[in-house]
Amino acid sequence: MSMDQLFNAIMYEKSSPLLWSVLETTAFTAIHMLVFYLNYSWIGPNTIPQKKWGRFALGQVALLLLFPAVRYVAEEVVIYHITGGHNYDDGGRTFVYYVYDNSYFAFRIMLLSLVFYFIKFMWNANVQLTILQMEKKQAELQGLKNQLSPHFLFNTLNSFYADLYDTQPKVADDILKLSEMLRYVTYENEHDAVLLKDEIEFLQHYIDLFKRRFDDGIFVVFSYPDSIVSQQVPSLLLIHFVENAFKHGVLDDKNHPLKIVLSIEYNRLLFTVTNRFERSEHYDAPGIGHKNIRQRLKLMYPDNHTLQITEQPNTYHITLNIPLL
Repeated sequence: MSMDQLFNAIMYEKSSPLLWSVLETTAFTAIHMLVFYLNYSWIGPNTIPQKKWGRFALGQVALLLLFPAVRYVAEEVVIYHITGGHNYDDGGRTFVYYVYDNSYFAFRIMLLSLVFYFIKFMWNANVQLTILQMEKKQAELQGLKNQLSPHFLFNTLNSFYADLYDTQPKVADDILKLSEMLRYVTYENEHDAVLLKDEIEFLQHYIDLFKRRFDDGIFVVFSYPDSIVSQQVPSLLLIHFVENAFKHGVLDDKNHPLKIVLSIEYNRLLFTVTNRFERSEHYDAPGIGHKNIRQRLKLMYPDNHTLQITEQPNTYHITLNIPLL
């Protein structure tokens, strides 16, 4: 084949309508898939559950501009370089017209992706609600199985408190705290959320009784805000981390006490627990408890909470950040 024939063959291939049509259709479909994926898998999940409507609107505007921008590069630069053919005439390749003419295609695929995302979102919400309801029913059933006539128990403890109030006031005070803790666990556990001040009081009673058990030979620092009004938290959520610290921590070191800090920042609860520990052959690293807590947090606060657990050679640190109810 001569050079002239080779040149003519190349020019014929570049100007082939079939090649241009195949490449244009492939690029057009790929751009649709790109916009669909970005809206369905990234913008939607990172804005809608958290109600970040400003970011959601910016994301939609960005997609409206991204669609024509990518299409322009694909058709008027890449495909044109391969085939020599344009999809738009000279007047139609201006920025404003290109965005306007492609807005229909962009809006259509964006709307379709949001419809699919909301279907998935509602499905997952229903599944999570069903799981929570099942777990609550199981907990209620287990509570009924383990229940030992609470009224009888509370009345008995109150009788002990009254008998010891004058002769042994410290013991009477401990019995009162124990009675209040049992009442709290029995009745407040029936609710998904409780007042934060009640949860704090429960933790304080737990710490006080633990100190009495060891004749004040353990060192715990528990700090929390004085002004707590009506904020709510999930019931019996924080006690898990305190129990774990008492179980595994070294509590008799005055220079390194167990530190429990509860604070409120921008209507969010920040809860930290720091304790020292010593490894031994009997050391039992926490596992199933934390797994259950993570599952509970994931169901209640999807993509809106953090639970960081840091284990250093001799220090265990937990940071929990959740929105207040």
